[in-house]
Amino acid sequence: MTPTSKTRFEVVAPLLARQVREGVDERGQPFRYEGHAIYARVRDKGRLTWKSTEAKTVTDAKRWLRKWRHDHWALRNGFEPKGVVLQRGRVTVAELAKQYVEAGFPRRKKGKKSPRTIWNEERSLRPILSYFGATPAASLTAADCDKYHEWRADGSYVVTYKLRGHEQTKHTKGGNRAVDLELWTLGNVLAFAVRRGLLASNPLTKRPTYVCSDEIRHCREVAPTPEGLQAIIRKLRGNNENAVANVVAFLAYSGLRIGEALPLQWQAVNLDEGLVNVQREKKGCNPWVAITPELETLLREMQTRAVSPHLFASPHDPSKPRDASAVRHRLTAVCCKLKLGHVTPHGLRSYFVTEARQSGLTDAEIAALIGDKSGPALIATTYGDLRDDHLLAQARRIRHTVAGNDDAEDAKASHKASHMMPEDEAGIQQDSGRMQVA
Repeated sequence: MTPTSKTRFEVVAPLLARQVREGVDERGQPFRYEGHAIYARVRDKGRLTWKSTEAKTVTDAKRWLRKWRHDHWALRNGFEPKGVVLQRGRVTVAELAKQYVEAGFPRRKKGKKSPRTIWNEERSLRPILSYFGATPAASLTAADCDKYHEWRADGSYVVTYKLRGHEQTKHTKGGNRAVDLELWTLGNVLAFAVRRGLLASNPLTKRPTYVCSDEIRHCREVAPTPEGLQAIIRKLRGNNENAVANVVAFLAYSGLRIGEALPLQWQAVNLDEGLVNVQREKKGCNPWVAITPELETLLREMQTRAVSPHLFASPHDPSKPRDASAVRHRLTAVCCKLKLGHVTPHGLRSYFVTEARQSGLTDAEIAALIGDKSGPALIATTYGDLRDDHLLAQARRIRHTVAGNDDAEDAKASHKASHMMPEDEAGIQQDSGRMQVA
């Protein structure tokens, strides 16, 4: 016979009951088991439910029920019970971070964060938990931020990672910008805890910042010139690093971020329509890239030597894309060899924007081409740049009209002034010297 049982609550006092399980066992004999703990019928979060008092006697259970009612009355009227205050004082940063991660890295406002933002916050939480993990969140102060900044600057944070299957450790330093981003993630964790009622207030609302706006290096400051770009590509190909040279050229000719370019596969390339389908980061717009003549030449050359579904396959595993850090390191090393200014993959995106602006495209058109949702304002302030040779050529097109002269005479005079022969300049200097001697 299949055993059957039923669990119910047996009342022992008003709003108090004991859990009872009774039924028929495997031999067909009736049985009855009574639990030792007494349960109370209470309203929790707006609905009636049974809560264990962890008391075995009715007297202790009634005392527990009176305390429950008193605590809920205090919370409804703006008074925090002593137990809630103590619990808030003991909760650690690690416990709050765990709940923040389980909630999916929620935003402070409506909407969802992009996958890239979540990835950055996951990385920022590692050093934060390494330093603040066991610290009670309510006890954090601005002085703790200063100590954390010194700790990161000293290289005390140890990173554990795997390199070709072997576990490696490395001491890493964090600059002012990195520390600010990590503390910003900690602030998000604390703000979420306040919203959930786990903290009375955010102790780091007025935390210090360590980076100055003058120290921030924009992507246009790490962009190469056309001559510098070609020198980098030639040097990489001369070193038999064709794969890295292809990545550098592709970023410069497409304007993609390195995180958008490396995962691309050949099935996303449509040479007939002149488009490359891409997955934009940062909620970007226009999920495609126009194939320019230089980019088409590069893609057709790469296609003849393709051995993987990825455009930029890893040298260790062709089924995976190339690692972004390896590209950055090789680009930095080549710039040092060539004695060029520091160039980054994002600087190649700025190179594309500069070439587009000098070709006559508007900032709105460029923003659409690179998939930036911010529009032309960001192109003008962050990416936008015009090289000196272009500005000089544009300045020579300026014409200043003089009253009484027709346009032909003005154009002729301006042409002579801007294209003066060297011997004429020498004659003017000699005449000026004679006048000074006289």
